[in-house]
Amino acid sequence: MPASFAKELCGYRDHGKPNTSDRTKADSVALGFAMFDALGVPRDTPGQDETGLPFAQKVAADLAARLSAAERGIEVAPEGAVNTFQQYRHVGALADIAADPSPAFTKAWRRLTTEARKRIAAPPSAVDRLEQLIADVESATASEAQLRRRVLDEIGAESLLKLDVVVARTQPPRLAELEIGLSLKWSLRTDRAQDCRSQGAKLSALRRGRMPHFAAVTMEPRPYMLNLLGGGSGDVDCVYHLHLPALQAAIDEVYGNRTDKTSQRIVAGFQRLVEQRRVRDYDELVAYAATL
Repeated sequence: MPASFAKELCGYRDHGKPNTSDRTKADSVALGFAMFDALGVPRDTPGQDETGLPFAQKVAADLAARLSAAERGIEVAPEGAVNTFQQYRHVGALADIAADPSPAFTKAWRRLTTEARKRIAAPPSAVDRLEQLIADVESATASEAQLRRRVLDEIGAESLLKLDVVVARTQPPRLAELEIGLSLKWSLRTDRAQDCRSQGAKLSALRRGRMPHFAAVTMEPRPYMLNLLGGGSGDVDCVYHLHLPALQAAIDEVYGNRTDKTSQRIVAGFQRLVEQRRVRDYDELVAYAATL
């Protein structure tokens, strides 16, 4: 069963082209029209790109509702930072390290030195000894701050990985365990596809524990763009399409009667993606999540 909300996100931009399509690519536009027709989207339905939070909210709300997630100790949420989960709790830890002493330390040190100076006012040798000790501590503190600053500068800023939708298992008092991470791309460009693969590679490399199921969710109609994600790099487990039957109908309509080798290759390539389960229907995502 396709995503029940898929049709709600579909529409036509101001230039009259489907909001899944690259308007400069004839095949993208043709597939978009055919897919929307198969879905029953009227040609006068307005629509903009749904690559951000609205798309994530739809997916998260649908998964939570269909899983009865709260009753089973499962959390489903849009836009989750990976370091809020058990196997990635160490990610971004360097961001909490400051080079300079904390305000709390500085305030406590100031109070200590002020009180010490009040209590040790004589003889001169004791005062000199106190001031020397204070200077030694402040010198050591400044040296350590300089060293930390140099180390942090050499390491550079650490980017915090975020996922569009997360499904996690709660396990108090520990952090929740990330079970499913989703990257949502309403449509695909080459850079968007690489972004998904980069996220998958980082999830694998950074984990301390079991790798979560990581997949992309899209409404992209072009088979060769889906192949960029699902073709077998291993960084992405699979690609879930919001409405695989409508996509299949669109491909049959646009390419089914063509005899040229390019069209035949596109159709055959798409069938391989489906048969190898590189591209799956959205309902398979729901079925997998239901096993948690």
